[in-house]
Amino acid sequence: MKIVLAFDSYKNCLSSPEICRIIRSEIIRNAPDWQVVSMPLGDGGEGTAQAIASASGGVMKELTVCGPLSKPVTAQYGILPDNSAVFEMASASGIELISADERNPMSATTYGTGELIRHIVTNEKCSRLTIGIGGSATVDGGIGMLQALGAEFFDENGRLLPAPASGYDIAEIRKISVDKVLPELAQCRIKIASDVTNPLCGSNGAAQVFAPQKGANASMVEQLENNLKNFGTLSVTSGIADNFNAPGDGAAGGLGFALRNYLHAESSSGAELVLDLLDFDNTISDAALVITGEGCSDRQTALGKLPAVVAEHARRKNVPVILLSGALGKGSEKLAPLFCAVLSLSSAPCSLEQAIGDCEKNLIRMSNAIVNILKLQREVK
Repeated sequence: MKIVLAFDSYKNCLSSPEICRIIRSEIIRNAPDWQVVSMPLGDGGEGTAQAIASASGGVMKELTVCGPLSKPVTAQYGILPDNSAVFEMASASGIELISADERNPMSATTYGTGELIRHIVTNEKCSRLTIGIGGSATVDGGIGMLQALGAEFFDENGRLLPAPASGYDIAEIRKISVDKVLPELAQCRIKIASDVTNPLCGSNGAAQVFAPQKGANASMVEQLENNLKNFGTLSVTSGIADNFNAPGDGAAGGLGFALRNYLHAESSSGAELVLDLLDFDNTISDAALVITGEGCSDRQTALGKLPAVVAEHARRKNVPVILLSGALGKGSEKLAPLFCAVLSLSSAPCSLEQAIGDCEKNLIRMSNAIVNILKLQREVK
């Protein structure tokens, strides 16, 4: 029997490779003749680079870059066997890198994300990059990243905006120059892994939807909205951008807009892109079962989150899928048509802290239960 483990991370608890390792070890212990394939996954957010590198035989590396509040942070990136690279912008410019009371998108910058791209292109000599852009702390339209790559922004007096620029600084931009942008980027193929479809501006845009989650009050939201509109308009009139209403331009506080128009990056579903990179369909073609999961599954899971995408791919191959998540939230009953079983790790009501503390123990317990059910099913047949 072949079982494929295809997990997203249990956020703030276990990474996807750790989850796969625990379950695989327990299944093999109870059924040593079964084939268990680990495929740690991600959808562009936390853990995506590690998951892809782990599953493909790549290697993770580190680089000290400018963090979201201009303090040094250690960012991670993966170099894959085909000499392509993968990383999450959140590793350099993410909201989890700063404490809740420090969060302020007016001051946050994507400069470190640009430093990471520059290093990967010039030092690692990679011309193919996959960038996950979930979990950002920023609403700077990507100008920080662009500065690190050589773009120059000038104010009304012709003065160069100092780096690293932030969401606040966008208001000062009156002229844009891309003459000094890293020339190697012209030969790069960049893919964006993101499931965000918001435009740059408007009621569904980066400032109004996401800035409050990053620490912005109502006044800041209004200012950031105006700033992004200024940057988008100037980018269009300068002949750099075609528009700023494309789906995904508002991802990561406007980083999606900068990647698409300045670096000619292509957007795609984070989950779909990861499955494609790992040749998921071919791996599960002869499997008897796929087990997937995430930290908490609810009604949003069915709307394109990674476990639902896994289930859809498995359905095309007529392979049953078990959903094994840390918890089941509101609307999780809607997931029943997608999976042959929808399971939660929790065995009793408990606090989040206790659930996290008991996670490995509960994973082992549930792995044993699944093995016993599968053995019984085979006996009945």
